[in-house]
Order: sequence, then C-alpha cells, then structure tokens
Amino acid sequence: MVWRPLLRHITVLLLLYLLSYPGHSAGAQDLDSDQVKAAYLFNFIKHITWPDENNKSGYIIAVYDDAKFYRILKTSLSQRKVKGKSISVIALEQPQRETGQDLLYIPAHHNADVPRLTTLFRQTHTLVITDESQYRHDVMINLRSNAQTSAISFEVNKSNILYEGLSMSAELLLFGGTELDVATLYRETELAMQKTRQREISLNKKIMVQQQALASSQKQLTELDLKLKQRTAELDKQQQELNVLKRDIAEKLQGLKDKEQELTSIVELLDGAEKELLTQQESVVAQELANQKMAKKIDANRDILLEQQVHIDQQLAQLQQQKKELLNRNEIIDEQQTYLAITTVLVLVALSVSALVVLLFIKNKKTTATLSATLNNLKDTQEQLIQSEKLASLGTLTAGIAHEINTPLGIAVTSTSMGMESTQAIRQQYSAGKLTKAKMEKYFSSIEQSSKMNTQALERVIDLLNNFKQVAADQVVGEAREINLHDYIEEVMSTLFAEMKKHQVQYRFSGDLDVTITTIPGAFAQVLTNLVTNSIKHGFEHKSAGTISIRLEQLSGGGVKLIYQDDGHGMNQEVQNNIYEPFFTTKRNMGGTGLGMNIVYNIIIKNLAGEIAIKSAPDQGVTFTIVLPQRVPDPT
Repeated sequence: MVWRPLLRHITVLLLLYLLSYPGHSAGAQDLDSDQVKAAYLFNFIKHITWPDENNKSGYIIAVYDDAKFYRILKTSLSQRKVKGKSISVIALEQPQRETGQDLLYIPAHHNADVPRLTTLFRQTHTLVITDESQYRHDVMINLRSNAQTSAISFEVNKSNILYEGLSMSAELLLFGGTELDVATLYRETELAMQKTRQREISLNKKIMVQQQALASSQKQLTELDLKLKQRTAELDKQQQELNVLKRDIAEKLQGLKDKEQELTSIVELLDGAEKELLTQQESVVAQELANQKMAKKIDANRDILLEQQVHIDQQLAQLQQQKKELLNRNEIIDEQQTYLAITTVLVLVALSVSALVVLLFIKNKKTTATLSATLNNLKDTQEQLIQSEKLASLGTLTAGIAHEINTPLGIAVTSTSMGMESTQAIRQQYSAGKLTKAKMEKYFSSIEQSSKMNTQALERVIDLLNNFKQVAADQVVGEAREINLHDYIEEVMSTLFAEMKKHQVQYRFSGDLDVTITTIPGAFAQVLTNLVTNSIKHGFEHKSAGTISIRLEQLSGGGVKLIYQDDGHGMNQEVQNNIYEPFFTTKRNMGGTGLGMNIVYNIIIKNLAGEIAIKSAPDQGVTFTIVLPQRVPDPT
C-alpha cells in the first residue's frame, strides 16, 4: 500500500501551501510542525460532522494555554472557510464548559490535564485534539510526532468521538491516522479494575482488623461499666448508712427541743411568780398609804413591816438569781447543741474519709502493681523500638547511598562502553587502511572525554562510600571524637540526598564553615537523620516540593548553635507540647511509632549534653534550635 503514505504527504503539503498562501510569499517561511498541526486541525473539521452543523454560522477552535500555536492558527485559518462556513480561533487560559467551542486543542505541556478537561467538556459536542497524550482512554484525536523522521501522524479513538455525538468520515483514517485498538484499551481497563478489586480486598481486611479492635474496646468498656455499677451499689449502701446516722441525729435533736420546751415552761412559771410579787408590792404600797393615815398603827407595826420588807427583798434577790441561772442554762444548751452538731458532722466526715482512704489504698495498691508491670513492659518495648529506630536510620543511609552510587556507576559504564565502541571502530578503519589524522584526533578527543567522565564518576563513588563508611561506623561505635561540624553535616546530608531528591526537597547550608567540636558523631548523625526524615514524612506531606535549611553559629562562650528549619506544614501548639513524649505521633494508623523526636530529645540532652528548642505554627514550617557544648562531658 505505497499509495497511502504518498497520498498522506501530498495532502499535508497541499494543505500547508493553501494555509500559508494568504499574505506570504512561497519562500517567506519554512514549514514547521505547528503549521502541520494547523493543517491537520483544518482537515479534521472537514471530516467531522457535528449534530447541529446546519445551524452553525461558523466553527470555533479553542487553543488552551499555547500563545505561539494560537498566533499561527489564527493567522492560518481566520480568513479561511470550510464547508462554506468561517473559522474563529480563540485562546483559553482557564477552560470553561460554557465557552461554546467546537474544537479544543490541548498542547503537549498540559497532558496532565487531559483527563480533567475531557471530563469537563463531556456531552458538549466538543472535538478534543491532544498532542502526545498518554491517556489513551480519554483522547478523541491524538497527534503523534516521530523524532527520527520528524513526521507527524495522529491516532483516532472512534468510540469517544461517537460517544460525544460526533460522526467521522471514513477518509479521516486514510488521511494519515491510526485507530486505537479497542481490545487493548478494554484489557487495560480490566487490569485497572483488578487492581481496584485487590485494593478493595486489602481495605476490607484492614476494616476487619479495625472491627476486631473495636470489639475488644467494647468488651473493655463493658467490664468498666460493670465495675462502675458495683461501685455505685457500694456508694448506695454507704448512703443508706449515712441516712441511718442522720435519723439518729434528728432524734437526739428532737430530745433537745423537748428539754428546751421544759425549760420554757419553768421560765413561764418564774414569770408568774414575779407578777405575784409585783401584786404584793402594790398591796404593800396600799398598806403604806393606809398606814400613813393610821400613823399610830404604822408606828406600832413598823418592826413587822420592816421584817416583811426584808423578806420581800430576799425573795426578789432569789428571783433575780434564778433568772440569771436560767439564762446561763439557755446559753449552755445552745453551746451544747452547736457542739453536738459539729461533733456529729466531724464524726461523719471522719468515717467517710476513713472509708475512702481504705478503698483508695486497696485500689491504689492494685493499680500500682498493674502500673509497675505495665511500666516494665513499656520500658522493654521502648528499648526495642529505639533499637529498631536506630537500625531504620542506618537502613535509610544504606538505601540512599545505594541509589546515589548507581548514577555515577551508570555514567562510568556508559563512558567505558563509548570508549570501547570508538576503539573498535578505529581498529576496523585501521585494518581497512582508511584511518586518517582527523579520525584519530576525533578518537583521541572522545577517549579523553570518556576517561574524564569515568574518572569523575568513580571519584564520586569513592566519596560517597567514604562518607557512608564514616557515618555508619560512627553510628555503630558511638565514641566521642573531634569533628568539623560543617563537613560532617555535609557527609550525613549526602547519604540522605536520594530520599530528599525523591520528594523534591532542596537542602541549603549557611553560617560558619570552620566549627570544630568534640562530640559523639554517631549520635549527632542519628539526630540529623531523624529531623530530615520527620520533615519529609510530616512537614512536606502532600507538597510537591520543600526546602531544608541548616545554619551554624559559633557561640562566644564556647559551644555551637545549630538552627534547623523547613518550610513545611508546621504544627499547632498541642503537637509542640507533646512532640518529645514517647509514642506520641500524628500518624498512628500509618505506621508511625512516635519515638523519632523522643530519641532526638534524649540524645541531645543525655548523650550530647546539649539543649533543644522548637518554634512552629500551622503553615509556617518548623525551627529547631540545638545548642551543643564545645566538648561533650566524659560519661565516666
């Protein structure tokens, strides 16, 4: 079928000539790939039929975020007509469903937006043209470029075109396109569904595990509820005993009230006697008046009256004394009632406190025994997890250095292969007698370049291995020695370069370069590794890129200050308050142990005799300020 590609090239050249003719001479510009694409778009309109095509006054072509192609397309097609209708070209910076375009072109640098845009313009009768798209399920017509021949072809997904309500002519494929294999797309869809099913099975297993944990928690809650009911019953029993004591106190108070009533009766009797005395006094006064009238009789009976007056005075004194005694008795009764009430309350409080002390003592004894056993288990578990964290840190260094070594080794292998190929070619030319001075000079130049690349790559491998051996040995030995802090930080960060590169994290250093201290390098390397790992896992989660900064400052009084910063998500005050607590983590269900920052804190405070402070806020990153002494104290 030789005529088919010939027809394709003739058609494209003819279209390019027609599109470039208005306003340009034949030699004004060379035909480039954008003009070929413009010719294809013009031809696609000819071979695609829209549902309401008879009612259209013209066709609208929208170009998404490609100013250069928009200008070429507008210059080429704005003055042309197809099917008797005009062509309008518009530029879109933010595609919207209501734009009203008939054809949408998505350039290659926006391939990541193809699924979103095809979903946005679904059922709008829009023909979507993509360039070098890998999303074969979503495309309608996809342009392809051959890097070797510089030829441009296209792929057609007929099912998506029909689903959009458009129809295509049979000649469209003859124009130079290929139809995508529907069976292959169906197979890829089935594989994706199988992965989804496997993921669903895995999620169901996790849900079953969580349900079992929930059932265990529910059982514990039931046991706690039973214990609560038992304690409630004991409290009810104590309340009944307290009610009995209250009734006894009420009976005693009632007896006191009865005695008080008796005393009140006695007081009333004394009041009656006093009234009688007053009556007698009045009668005495009357008798004195009578005695004045009867002076003789008074003088005769004076001694009798005097005796009676003395007797009355004695009776009045006795009445006054009895009244005072009654008042004293009332005060004593009031004091006794107050004392009795206070004594009763104190006795009740003492009984309640004694009972609570006994119960709390028994409960505390049991709780202390349980907590002691739990604490011992937690200490053993913590030691094991700390050892695991140390091994994980060393594993991170190993993975990073292995990844970093692969790149320079690959360069060395490639440069060596190029040198061997050049040598073989020179040998063949030498054997055939075709070797010239120019070819030898070219050969020498390529060999020198290959040797230089090989040497640089192998030197990089040697540096990486030396750094890894030094950092790994420091973490295993754990002895104090004098180090240049800047150089050692660079060695540790080089072993972590692969992990940072994987998450698009950049590293920057500033401050003093010549800072020498005597410390434990292995412990310091573990602190730095945990801080970087913590930033990658938490600070830069769901972020496309990030930056880690380290600054060194020599302190005037001896020692050094290290400031570690990242521009990640930051943390709230609650996380800052608990960050150094063992087993505290915000990723409990995602594999976090909560020991990373606890290990950092313990190493700095205990092993390195330093200080650490944290400063952070949500969406403002985190800053760790670490102060280390000039010389770590001798542990002995």
